[in-house]
Amino acid sequence: MRFGEFTVDLAAGEVHRNGAKIKLQELPFRVLAELASRPGEVVTRDELRARLWDASTFVDAEAGLNTAMAKLREALGDSADSPRFIETLPKRGYRFIASVQSPVPVQSPGPVPRPRRSLAVVFIVLGALTVVTTVVAVVMMARAQAAKTTIAVVLFRNETGNPELDRLAQQLTDATVIALAANPNYAIIGNAAILRTPRIFEDLTKIGTELHADYVIIAQVQNPAGGLIVRVHFINASDQKHLWAKGISGPQADLESRVVQTVREGISATIGK
Repeated sequence: MRFGEFTVDLAAGEVHRNGAKIKLQELPFRVLAELASRPGEVVTRDELRARLWDASTFVDAEAGLNTAMAKLREALGDSADSPRFIETLPKRGYRFIASVQSPVPVQSPGPVPRPRRSLAVVFIVLGALTVVTTVVAVVMMARAQAAKTTIAVVLFRNETGNPELDRLAQQLTDATVIALAANPNYAIIGNAAILRTPRIFEDLTKIGTELHADYVIIAQVQNPAGGLIVRVHFINASDQKHLWAKGISGPQADLESRVVQTVREGISATIGK
């Protein structure tokens, strides 16, 4: 689809501006796809939350949606006060106000006419198929849910002594939860009260038991002489064994993307999902 100077490739998950690819993370891209697919319509915040996170993902959806929208506006060069593309409807949702050009589908030849059947027979067959499809869907959903790996993300700790970095620690936590929740193989828990207890009271075994988590992520934001560093630990909830621990350093502006990439790659390499 196209709007303004932008082209969106839904299949590839890419956005180009005048032919040049722009950087847009997965969640903001999904928000863009939802809004641009319904130009002129009001898309409520509840609808977006339901589309972006399934019932097995426990996140601060309000904060996650706000962050995703801010990143999307930044990537598009859009403004909430004077929007070119996305209009904000306070306390309701958003509306994509730009003209969207969608690819014209190729028209295929119509189906070959078949002999007409009795409507009663057709309704009976359709009813039976509906029942069978529903049962199969429920069974498949139950199996898929049971097969998911549950990961609890503890609130990242600001250990710098600078209260201004509390917000950074929260942003890194939210970004990690949002990124992992995009993987259909994971059930992510990131907003339970037990995950926000003071460090001295953290009990990883209790977290695993209470939340039925297979693994736990903990992290600290620190500020040694060399600059900011985020230390992330991936732990087996059943025995508290560290599966890996990594330190991510660099400019504050790059920390979020580097932490998310490191966590994704580390977990995938460890549990193969």
